[in-house]
Amino acid sequence: SRRVRVAVRLRPRNAEEMVADADFADCVELQPELKRLKLRKNNWDSDTYEFDEVLTEFASQKRVYEGVAKPVVESVLEGYNGTVMAYGQTGTGKTYTLGRLGEEDAADRGIMLRAMEDILAEVSPENDLVSVSYLQLYMETVQDLLNPTNDSISIVEDPKSGDVSLPGATLVEIRDHKSFKELLQLGEAHRFAANTKLNTESSRSHAILMVHIKRSVKGRNSSLSSENGSMTLMGKTLKPQVVRKSKLVIVDLAGSERIDKS
Repeated sequence: SRRVRVAVRLRPRNAEEMVADADFADCVELQPELKRLKLRKNNWDSDTYEFDEVLTEFASQKRVYEGVAKPVVESVLEGYNGTVMAYGQTGTGKTYTLGRLGEEDAADRGIMLRAMEDILAEVSPENDLVSVSYLQLYMETVQDLLNPTNDSISIVEDPKSGDVSLPGATLVEIRDHKSFKELLQLGEAHRFAANTKLNTESSRSHAILMVHIKRSVKGRNSSLSSENGSMTLMGKTLKPQVVRKSKLVIVDLAGSERIDKS
C-alpha cells in the first residue's frame, strides 16, 4: 500500500554533446539535497519540481539501484509485489539504467542484474524458487522474448483477485547469476530481431522483466500440555509449511515521445 516513489536521473553528456560543448546547466538545475529539479524557461523564469530522489550525472549505477530499486526488491522478498519502471525520452538512459550488463566494467551493472543478485543472495536454493519471464509489449501485442515463436500472448485478469497472468509465456527457473545474465542477453537479441521484423525500433516497445518468487515459510512452534496425575507432558506441534508468492516487475518503457504510438 506504499505510494509510488519517483526519482529523476540526469545522464552524462554523450560524445556528440561534448563536441558541441553543450551545457545541461543552460536548461536544467539539479538540487539533490533538496530533492528538487529546476527547468529553465529562459534567463529569468523556471519551473521547480520535487522528487523522492534526484540523481545527478555523476550518480553511480550502485547509487541509483540502492536509492531507487533496492527498497522495492526488499519488499518483494518479504512477500509483496513490486514494480520499477524507467520513463523518459529515447536516449535518456532508461535501458542503461535498467539492463546494463556491465561486461566491460562490473560497476556499470544495471538494476536488473543487481536486483537478481540480491534476490539470489537471500533465497534458499533448496526450498525457494525464482523464475523469470521476459516480454515485449508493442501496440496491443505481447511477445515472448525468450521464445520468439510465441508472439501473441494473452493477458488474463482474475475477476476475483484482480491478479494478472500471461498464460503461455515462457518461465525460466533461475539458479545463479550466470544463467540470468545469459537470459537477459537472449532476450535482448530476440527483442532486436523482433523489432527488425516489425520494421520498428526498441524505443517504440515496452520491455517487461517479471521475476516470480516462491518462498517456503516455516510454521511456528506451539506448545501443548497434557496432564496425567501429577505429571505434565509437553509436546510441540508444527504448523504446515506455507508457500509465499511475490513478483518483481521491471519495465523499460517506450520512449516517452512515442508513447501514443506504442
